[in-house]
Formats: sequence, C-alpha cells, structure tokens
Amino acid sequence: MRKIFIAVNYNTSRLIEVWHNSIKKICDDNFLYVVDNFHSELERGRVVAICRRLGIHVLESENVGYGSALNKCLSIVKSEHKDCIIVAGNLDVTFLKFPSDLPVGNYVYVCKAMEGSKDRNPFLTTLQSKFLFLHKFSMASDNIFILTAVIFLIRMVGMFPSKLWAVHGSVFCFNSSLLSDMNIFNENTFLYSEELEFASYVEHISKSEFIFTGITYKHSAHAATSSIIKKKRDFLAIWKPGFANWQKRWGHK
Repeated sequence: MRKIFIAVNYNTSRLIEVWHNSIKKICDDNFLYVVDNFHSELERGRVVAICRRLGIHVLESENVGYGSALNKCLSIVKSEHKDCIIVAGNLDVTFLKFPSDLPVGNYVYVCKAMEGSKDRNPFLTTLQSKFLFLHKFSMASDNIFILTAVIFLIRMVGMFPSKLWAVHGSVFCFNSSLLSDMNIFNENTFLYSEELEFASYVEHISKSEFIFTGITYKHSAHAATSSIIKKKRDFLAIWKPGFANWQKRWGHK
C-alpha cells in the first residue's frame, strides 16, 4: 500500500532533505508533499528548489497554521490517492523504522515518537482526557504558572493505566479510510491543540481503532516553532485560542 508523507514547512527548509532521506531509506512506494506556509520570498524559493531537486510535490500556502496546512493537503490526497497510509506532520522528524507489513483497515497507526530516550506516545490517555476541564483555570487566569501546574497534574494522571486517546502531534499516521467530508483539524486554529482535534475526530467521526506499530521516528522538539515561541508567555498566548477552538468545535466544557 502506498504511503503518503505530508510535512508542513515554516522557515525550516533546512530540514527538508533530512526528512526526505530518512523516508526514502526505509520506506518503499512513497509519495511526498511539503506544504509551504509562507515565511518569505527567499524561503519560498529555497523550498521550491529543494523539493524540485528531490522530487517532492510542493503546495504553496499562506501562513495559515499547522492544522489548516494539513487540511489543505489532505483534501488533495483524498481526491488523488485511494487506499493509502497517510503520515502527516512537521519537518522536524527523522524516520528510523517503517514496517512494510502494516495491517489494512480503519486504523490509526501509533508510532514511537522519540524525544531523546523518551517515547511521547501515548500523548494523552482516555483517563487524562477527563481532566482537560482543569484548563478552565489556565484559560481564566492567563497565568503560565497555573498552565504549568495543570499540565503537571494531567501528566500525573497518566501514570494510571488507561487506553490511548491522543497521539503526539509531530506525526499523525492513519489509513486513508479515516478521511471524510469533515476537516480533521480546526481551520480557526493557528497552532497547538492539533492532538486534541485529531483525537476528537477519531473518537466521534472516524470510529477507527488505534493499533501499535513498529513505526519509529525521532522528533526534534521546538525545531519548527522556535522562531515563533521565544518564551513561555508566547506559548500561552498561542495555545489559548487553539484550546478554546477545540472546546467550541467538539462541545467540551
């Protein structure tokens, strides 16, 4: 089955070749897209030149955010590719393993998302999702210390056994049968909470199953966001609208 790899670029053209080479080294029958969220004419030129040399298809976009850029490419994949495995994320990942015998079905393929020696999947469990309401205090206070405290408490809840609910947002890997007429990601969100959007979509729309695989990749945390997020206050300012948009879209209080 063909594997469709999608990566969103925002001023990270330096990462394209490493991302491309890691895929070509371990995965056969692949088709690669880069969605370039506009940063500058110089960066756009670099992206086009690199992708032309490597045989990667480029989609030129305004700076619409991570989720919206993925939606744009997924709509093309839906119309042009049938019965495929989709691997969608950022350029700040290097693929290490990709089994050739993935089962075919209505699956989300869970990867090992390595940051150093730590696997970031599962990103959230079903039990942890029940405590996301605590972020009402983060939202109301607009205080980075309260946000950090709530994140810490939810991480502690993750120590108790529970089913996977959300995968890490650096890579979303799933069968094309999950695609529907509804966008997976929120068009009103610029950055962050894509994990929650994908989890809610899988839970309420696609009715798919999570299946653990041998897919492994290395994630370079902050490589794609360091030019936008300079300090914790910047993170809070961008995180809040995304979380609020997720709540509104999926009816969470």
